[in-house]
Amino acid sequence: MKIVTAISDSNTEQKISSLLFSQGFDISYRALSLSNLIKFITSNSEPMIILHSNNFLSSSDLGNIVKLNNKNRFIEVSLDSYSALELLSDLSNLSQNNKIYNVERLNNVCAVIGTPGSPGVSTLSNFLALYVSGVVIAASHHNLRPKSSAKTLIISLDALSESIKSFNSSRIFIDSGSTINLTNTFSDRRVNSRWLKEVVGTSRQLLYVAKSNDLGIEYLTKFVSDLENLIDPPEITFILNQQKFDRSGQEMQTKFRNLINGSRYFILPFTNRLTQEVPLKGIKTSYWRANSYQKQIAKIGTQLL
Repeated sequence: MKIVTAISDSNTEQKISSLLFSQGFDISYRALSLSNLIKFITSNSEPMIILHSNNFLSSSDLGNIVKLNNKNRFIEVSLDSYSALELLSDLSNLSQNNKIYNVERLNNVCAVIGTPGSPGVSTLSNFLALYVSGVVIAASHHNLRPKSSAKTLIISLDALSESIKSFNSSRIFIDSGSTINLTNTFSDRRVNSRWLKEVVGTSRQLLYVAKSNDLGIEYLTKFVSDLENLIDPPEITFILNQQKFDRSGQEMQTKFRNLINGSRYFILPFTNRLTQEVPLKGIKTSYWRANSYQKQIAKIGTQLL
């Protein structure tokens, strides 16, 4: 739910805003007057939580505003003293009680997630979308990502659901960022966690990318252990990225296979030849002219079709 502040004292409003931001809440609007508050409420049909000071709204004003949208929720804040713990508790309860999740796994949606610091999540999304003539969706709150010749949408969390619906006839790859603990992530209320929760709930398939080194294997161990606690997870494919075929690389590959315990997997070799996105699909001789990385991308794309 959107959060709106209607607090007459600027110092109190600043303290409350800082508190909410530090706990992962977003403030959609700061009303400076009663008329501004009414105008914002009437222009937004979705429910919201309104934090107001005890002298900002009179009883009659509050009654009139409630009639504008009976789904809105109000929390009164005292200017003299307020409990940060009680305020956060009230906000959390209202947010959780009013959330509606329509979890529907879509066959055309694939989430690409990686371990922290794992390279290749965005690159893999780009290459796969190009191979299957699909679409890449990425979060606007993530860092800069490599450009792609495939159609790419960089959107906010609020626009995710509608964007997915608008491309229901295309294969969609969602650049989902990184995590090693999905169950803890889903209970978090920050933007990135809510993004992952909706992405994983919508995706029929999930690609999890780990770097071929000790840290990548350590992160993968935690992810696989936590995955057992997830109820109704999507179909998952593991990707070992930047694999080097020396003795150390072979050891990493053995650890990787032991960890995933028979799950479907692919191994992407370490390569510096990723400067051009060359689509392999539809050209008879292209497969033989491709490098080993592109050949693996072709194999992954073929199985995802």
